[in-house]
Amino acid sequence: MIQDKKIALLIDAENITSKYGSIIFREVAKYGTATYRRIYGDFVNSRNINWTQADFSKFSLTPVQQYSYTVGKNSSDITMVIDAMDILYSGNVDMFCIVTSDSDYTKLVTRLREAGLSIIGMGETKTPRALKAACEKFIPLDSIYKTENGEKNKSAKAEKTAKPADKEGENAPAAAQDGKKRVKKAAPEQVKEEVKTEQESEADAATPIEDIIATICNTILPDLETDSGWANLADVGNRLIKLYSDFDARTYGYDKLSRLVRDRKEFEVDKKPGENHTSIYYIRLREKPKK
Repeated sequence: MIQDKKIALLIDAENITSKYGSIIFREVAKYGTATYRRIYGDFVNSRNINWTQADFSKFSLTPVQQYSYTVGKNSSDITMVIDAMDILYSGNVDMFCIVTSDSDYTKLVTRLREAGLSIIGMGETKTPRALKAACEKFIPLDSIYKTENGEKNKSAKAEKTAKPADKEGENAPAAAQDGKKRVKKAAPEQVKEEVKTEQESEADAATPIEDIIATICNTILPDLETDSGWANLADVGNRLIKLYSDFDARTYGYDKLSRLVRDRKEFEVDKKPGENHTSIYYIRLREKPKK
């Protein structure tokens, strides 16, 4: 990935909530330093903005106030575009990070890429595909937020419900045993329906995982594999991002690409030690059993 770049971070406050603040800056830090940190919106009158002075101070953001002259219109669009072009022509940055889910910024992203700059997009998975495709890399903030908070909730719930018991569980409190019975008797149809609805919602916004796997098998591995059939997983990941700018393992419930491919029956994964206590992963297609 690109490192030590000077980045212009521009946030559409009318489209992105403050709950993603920490995620935004953590992701930006992977690519370089945000030398411009601007956030746009009508902070005086808009009810759709929840960014506060405390958020501006916490993340060292410069708020750019833009009054809404027409009800129902995003007031910050033009101001943000003008600032982006001014920053582009100043020659002071190597990369832009545009944080929005509004497809109206697609032309801006395209123009910045035409100027030879790298563009990282951030937004929710509902972001129109045109904007995702225009970015060199698109990061799904809500998927990351959901994954991180889901893990926290699981840990908190486990700590809260964990109680000492003997190995056989014979002396567990009756209430706990009843609770286990109630869990077993929970209606599976209702749970499946809820999961299905959520998955369908994600599928509408993200590239289906089966398309990703098919691309790795049929396009990427044949191009990158060595004579032994192995390919560096980092190279596979970089090629995936070029083909699908919105690809992120966290969209599919994995914190890393290595964990995603390990769960797939199509691949074999090999882990080898790298420099400075790091690991290098290699991947190849699993041989089909002979009949």
